[in-house]
Amino acid sequence: MDDRLTTKVFLRVFDCIRCQGEKSEEKYQLGQLYAWHDYDGYTCWISYKDVTVTLMFHGSLNIEYSNNANYADFINQCLTLTDSKPSKALP
Repeated sequence: MDDRLTTKVFLRVFDCIRCQGEKSEEKYQLGQLYAWHDYDGYTCWISYKDVTVTLMFHGSLNIEYSNNANYADFINQCLTLTDSKPSKALP
């Protein structure tokens, strides 16, 4: 995981998608980023292509992806949304 992306940053990304994106059914969409949460808001998800971030109660998180290029794109989009400096490439 990119060390610039903490649970706090992902929560900011979630909030940006929710506030700036459009709601469709139970998900919010901003560009190719999606955000949604369970009924009580204790678990939140952010997704982009094959990348899914699960934000859980008490600050734990899980990141799942199968394509490194999609993950790198996702990271850069998240950093752009939060006004952080995007990286050119991930190892």
